[in-house]
Amino acid sequence: VRPNGSTHNQLSTEPSGEPFGRTMSRSALWRQEANVKDRERKAEECFRVAIEEGRACHPKGLIPLACPDDTFNIHPMLLQNIAKSPYFQKCCEKLGDWNTLVDEIYYEVKHMEPWTAGASKSPSTAFCLLLRLFTLRCTEKQMSLMLEHVDSPYIRCIGFLYLRYAAEPSTLWSWYEQYLYDEEPVQIRQGKADTTVGEYIRSLLEDLEYYGTRLPRLPLTLERQFKVKLLQAERVEERAKQHEKNTAAMEYFQKLGSRLQALYGDEENPVTWYDAVVDRVILRDAESGELLKRPKFQVTFPEYGNTEIVTLGEVDLPGSHTAGSAPASGSDVRPPVRRGDERDRGRGYRYDERDRGRGRYSDDRRRGSRDFDRRDIRSDERDHPDSRRLERSRSRDREGFSPSNDVRAKVREAEERELMEEVLRREREKSAAKGKSYASRPTSFKDSLGDRVESRHKVDAEWKPPPKPRADVQDSKPAAAPVVKKTAAELAAIEDKKRRLLAKYG
Repeated sequence: VRPNGSTHNQLSTEPSGEPFGRTMSRSALWRQEANVKDRERKAEECFRVAIEEGRACHPKGLIPLACPDDTFNIHPMLLQNIAKSPYFQKCCEKLGDWNTLVDEIYYEVKHMEPWTAGASKSPSTAFCLLLRLFTLRCTEKQMSLMLEHVDSPYIRCIGFLYLRYAAEPSTLWSWYEQYLYDEEPVQIRQGKADTTVGEYIRSLLEDLEYYGTRLPRLPLTLERQFKVKLLQAERVEERAKQHEKNTAAMEYFQKLGSRLQALYGDEENPVTWYDAVVDRVILRDAESGELLKRPKFQVTFPEYGNTEIVTLGEVDLPGSHTAGSAPASGSDVRPPVRRGDERDRGRGYRYDERDRGRGRYSDDRRRGSRDFDRRDIRSDERDHPDSRRLERSRSRDREGFSPSNDVRAKVREAEERELMEEVLRREREKSAAKGKSYASRPTSFKDSLGDRVESRHKVDAEWKPPPKPRADVQDSKPAAAPVVKKTAAELAAIEDKKRRLLAKYG
C-alpha cells in the first residue's frame, strides 16, 4: 500500500482523472473485429433478403424498372453506406408495405440530401427510405398517390426521385410535366432556405449532380429534348404571369364565347397557335374541388371542332400570333386533328362543308368552286362500293404534295432549331461557370470533416483583398521641428553657466 492509500493494481491517472495508458487486450480486439464482421454480415443478409423480396413482388400495374434490380442506379459508395445503416435495417424489418413506408416518410424525412450533416458520412433517412421503396417496388397507382400527396412534400419528392432513378427515361416527362411549376415549399438542403417542388423537379431533369452524389445519366438526345420542353414550359409560365398582371386580358379570357388563340400539339404535330373560342372557364379542381391558382379554359378550335382544356399560359389575345404559327415563329400551319376526334366524327357523319379540308389541302375553302366541280366529276365513283378506299388513297397521295405540309415541316424545323440553340447556349454558359471554380482553393481535411465544402468555397468567393493605400497618403516619418538659432546673449549665458559648474565640481 502506498502512502496515499492507493494500491499497485490501480492505474495511474492524468490530472484530468482519465486512466493513463489504458490499452485493449488482444482478445478484446479480436472480439471487436468479430462484432464488426458480424454486423456487416447481418447487413448484407438483410439487404439480400430485401432484394429477393422485391424480385418476388409482381403486383398489377407495377412500374417496370429500367435499372439493375440490386443497385437501382445508386452510387456504389452511397448504396454501401445505406445497406450498412442500422436505420435501413430497421426499415427492412418494420416497413413491410407501401402504406407504412409512406407514414414513415411523413414522420421522419426533413430534407432530401443523400447524406446527413456531421463528421461521419451516414446516409439520410430520405435515401434509406428511397432504397426501401426500391426493394418494395411501386405501382403506377401508388406513384400517382405519392405525387399528389397533400400531407408532406417529402412524400412527393421521394416519388419523383424514385422515377428519376429507376423508371424508363422516356416516361419521365409524362410523370413530371404537370408539376414543373408546383409552388409547394420544400426544404431540400439541411439548414438552407426552402425551395419549391417545381424547382426540385426541374433540377432532376437538368442536372446530373445531386448534393454530393450523381443521378443516372440520361441519353443525350432525350436529355436535350427534355431541356427543349422545359424551355417551352418556361415560356408558357412567363406568358401566364404576364396575363395575370393584365386585368383587361383576364376579364376578356373569362368571358364565354371570347375568341382567342390557343396552343395545341400532339405526337404527330408540333405545338402551334390556332384560333379558338372559350366554351367554359374552369376555376376549381374537378377531383378535390379546391380553387385553382390560375383558371383553365375549355376551348374549341372552330375550324375542326376539336375541344381541349388549356392553361392560362397556353392562350393569348387574338392577333398576337399568326394563326397556325409556332410559339417562337410565325409561319402559317393548318390545325391538326387528333385521331380520336377524326374517328368519332366519321361514324354516321354525312359529308358536308366541314369535311372538305380533312386529309386534303388546307386551303380548300380558298379554291372555291373547283372543289364542287371535282365532287361532281367523282359522284359516280362515290357510288362504287370501294369509293371510300379510292377517296382515301387520293387524299393520301395529294396530302404528300400539300404545300401546307412543307410549311408545317419548315415551322417545326425553325422552332426546334431556335429552342435547341437556346439550350446549347445555356449549356455553354453553365460549363463556363463551372470552369471558373477549377482553380479554387482545395478544401482542407479539417473542413471536409464537417462536410462544409460549399461553405468554404462560399467564404473564398466572398473574400476580398485589402484596399490599396491611396496615392495622396505618403507613408513617411513625421517632419523634424525647425532649428531656432540662439542669440549672442543666450549663448553667453550658457557659457557662463558651464564655467561655474566646472569651477564648483571640477
